[in-house]
Amino acid sequence: MCTYNREQYLKRAIDSVIAQTYTEWELIIVDDGSTDNTEQLVAFYPDPRIRYIKMDKNRFYCYAANYGLQNCRGDYVAFQNSDDEWLPDKLEKQMRFMEEHTEAGACFTEVTLIDNEGNDLSERCLPMEKLFENHYEDQKDWMHFFLHKGNCVCHPSALVRKKVMDEVGGFNLMYCQLADFDLWVRIVTEHPIYVLPEKLIRFRWDINKQEQVSSATEKNLIRSFNEQMLIRKQMIDRLSDEQMLLFFKSEFQKKTSSSHLELEFEKAFLLMHCIDDSPEMRLPGINKLEEVLKIEGAVEVLERHFDLTLQEIYSWNRGHWYTDFILEQKISEAKRQLAAYQEKVNMQEYLIDQYRNSSSWRYTEPFRRVGRMVRRIVKKTK
Repeated sequence: MCTYNREQYLKRAIDSVIAQTYTEWELIIVDDGSTDNTEQLVAFYPDPRIRYIKMDKNRFYCYAANYGLQNCRGDYVAFQNSDDEWLPDKLEKQMRFMEEHTEAGACFTEVTLIDNEGNDLSERCLPMEKLFENHYEDQKDWMHFFLHKGNCVCHPSALVRKKVMDEVGGFNLMYCQLADFDLWVRIVTEHPIYVLPEKLIRFRWDINKQEQVSSATEKNLIRSFNEQMLIRKQMIDRLSDEQMLLFFKSEFQKKTSSSHLELEFEKAFLLMHCIDDSPEMRLPGINKLEEVLKIEGAVEVLERHFDLTLQEIYSWNRGHWYTDFILEQKISEAKRQLAAYQEKVNMQEYLIDQYRNSSSWRYTEPFRRVGRMVRRIVKKTK
């Protein structure tokens, strides 16, 4: 559990770990340089299974989490956010599943979203809650979802084998928003993962962020999108030829691709169109294509196997490699507002036309004209 100035939620998070029906755990709390009363709060817990580590300064989540992982002594690692709550039987059910499914690298659960006061947000945030209910048993299906859609598993619900964590490495310090997504991608590339169909954690969700657009939120969205592109590029880059054939053959530009060089080209083509429901983002694919074209014999494979010429590749550079999706959203919103205003204007003009063509207009307008004439006469008389 990494924490930074979360004293208002920390007690409930720790209590939810202590309340677990599975009791063979150690709780490593990494205080990432908190300036509140976190240290005093943790000191009230005499449980010898709780270990407290105070960092000398705040370095954000990934650094603190990696430090905590170095101190883990168990065969499994579970991640708990310092503002979330586990249900009492979370660890017991996950441990039972992992012991029965030795092939699994990690196990997740579904979640209940709660607000800052602990109130259930299920009805207000149904799409977000449903996102964590995706279930796939095949690594290929997980890889397809992660590449084209993004993350759909909840970080504080994870239980991972420690040997798998040691194998794939810890959190990438480059990532601020999506470090957990990068970790799940690396795990599922090598091992199956599963989601238990039960809501075993209460996941705190800031409803205000969802309902408002601030400059801070906008910057986070931009950073998130940038990290997604880096993660996807690395996700495809690290695949062996065998994994590429296993996971993505159905999306090959040429279904007969099999040699290493042919598969490297397929990686580039896949990356050019890797995000569904998003503006065109060709840069990762173009970057990969540049790398492939440096390999000896690449041009010949491009021409012979893919029926493409360098001239055709060059033509791809005439368009934008990427689009600012925040700007696209703002333009779309402006267009929607303009359409709404235009609809109102059209309705007003329609009502005016209807009134002018009605009997009320015919009867009242002559009297209005007479009234205006009388007022002009009175003015002149004065």
